[in-house]
Amino acid sequence: MQSAKLQRVQSEPGSATAVFELPLQAQVSRLARRGLNWSIPLLVARNVVSVAATALLARMLSPNDYGLMAMVATITVLAQAVSDFGLSWATVQPERLERNQIDALFLVNCAGGLFLTALCFLVAPYVAEFYRRPELTRILCAAGGTLFLASVAVQPNALLLRQMKLKEMNLSALFSLSVAALAAVLAARAGLGYWALVLQLMLQQGLTTVLAFPLSGYFPKFPQQGLNIRALLTFGGFSAAYGLVNYFARNLDNVLVGRFWGAAALGYYSRAYFLMTLPGMLVIAAFSGVLIPGLSALRKDPSRLQAGYLRAIRWISILGCSMAVGLAVTAPEIVDVIYGPKWHALVPILLWLSAASILQPIQNTAQWLYIVAGRGKGMLAMGLLVAGSATLAFVIGIPGGPVGVARAYAVSNTLIAYPVLAMSHRACGLDIRKTIVESSPLLLCALIMGVVVSVVGKACDTAHIELHSRLAVKVSAGITVYLVGLKRLAPSASDELWAYLSALTSLS
Repeated sequence: MQSAKLQRVQSEPGSATAVFELPLQAQVSRLARRGLNWSIPLLVARNVVSVAATALLARMLSPNDYGLMAMVATITVLAQAVSDFGLSWATVQPERLERNQIDALFLVNCAGGLFLTALCFLVAPYVAEFYRRPELTRILCAAGGTLFLASVAVQPNALLLRQMKLKEMNLSALFSLSVAALAAVLAARAGLGYWALVLQLMLQQGLTTVLAFPLSGYFPKFPQQGLNIRALLTFGGFSAAYGLVNYFARNLDNVLVGRFWGAAALGYYSRAYFLMTLPGMLVIAAFSGVLIPGLSALRKDPSRLQAGYLRAIRWISILGCSMAVGLAVTAPEIVDVIYGPKWHALVPILLWLSAASILQPIQNTAQWLYIVAGRGKGMLAMGLLVAGSATLAFVIGIPGGPVGVARAYAVSNTLIAYPVLAMSHRACGLDIRKTIVESSPLLLCALIMGVVVSVVGKACDTAHIELHSRLAVKVSAGITVYLVGLKRLAPSASDELWAYLSALTSLS
């Protein structure tokens, strides 16, 4: 069992020829169960901390403060999209990886991070001029430093994923988030305004980077011999290009809203987008660390590969899709509870964005399948298709303001889901019909739940039930209806869910 150290074969530990293997096929199920048993509760805890911090900060800061950070994010997220140069997945995916190769990739990542940080310093004045907000120069210079920190952490974090050490990764992320959130709240109370959000960003990334090395057991050395990283760089190049394209698909809406409708409108839009992404982020963080290394270890066994993917789709649908529907039908209450009355203008934005995110958790697995198959070029083609569709939607929607952009995105994202999944299934040799059969009853349960909760909400409005009680009634009704629907329409998924909850209780 190699849970505490990197798995090494055929050489002495620490030597340049040490080989880091993927988990053996016989280990995949055990490591996946262990990872999920820890990662899902820890991810829920992370989201609770994140939402709680947001609720506190939203009452101390203004939409304008969040809008300024969202303007900066259009640049920093672009840089983050290519900051690892695709080399994190290049490290996770191969069957065999030498220590010398990892050291070489670490140097590439560090050099790239320095370049991106310097680039942020150079473009900061022009970004401030574009948005006509001079304070953006200092904000972007400060936030740009996190790009180097993120690049330094790429290889140790990739090795944690390769070893499927999800408990350690999520504990580190929870600790970093909690400390950074506390510091941001204290800074906001001290009257620092948007600098509280900058401090949160920098502190969270700094702690994550520092903790990655001891947790992974990797401490870099200078490469000792021939690099032999051409294939890794090629795959990483396509992956980085996909990240760049995906950035435009995810952030052009922020640029357009900020440019044409101002910082306050972007503040509302960015906060709605943050809430919308929570279900998808939970699923991505929980399952990417299990699915990618696990399926990579199974790719020479097509039947087990198909079975493993279908089981992942079952859980992704249960968790991600149901939460997206639930967020849509409780949007007014969620906004009032988390952000407060002054943020009520983001409710219609959140409604449409939540509609866009219903299929998003399943669609996100398309990238994972390309990584498992080692098909970087195909992943880039898929990214271009998604980016083109999103760009057209944003351009069509921008005259309608933030609500118009969210509405157009909902339509576009729903229409593009099947072509994206079909392309990725074909690349990995999977049967998309089995995926549709597996996910359809679960999606139907979520939609039925949404209809019932909407009716319950109207009844609560008629009865003039107060905010917190109304939210409690809607959530209770939604959970009850979904579990009953799951039992009737997808009994095997229902049984697996209750078995997991029982195991989790035993673990606790």
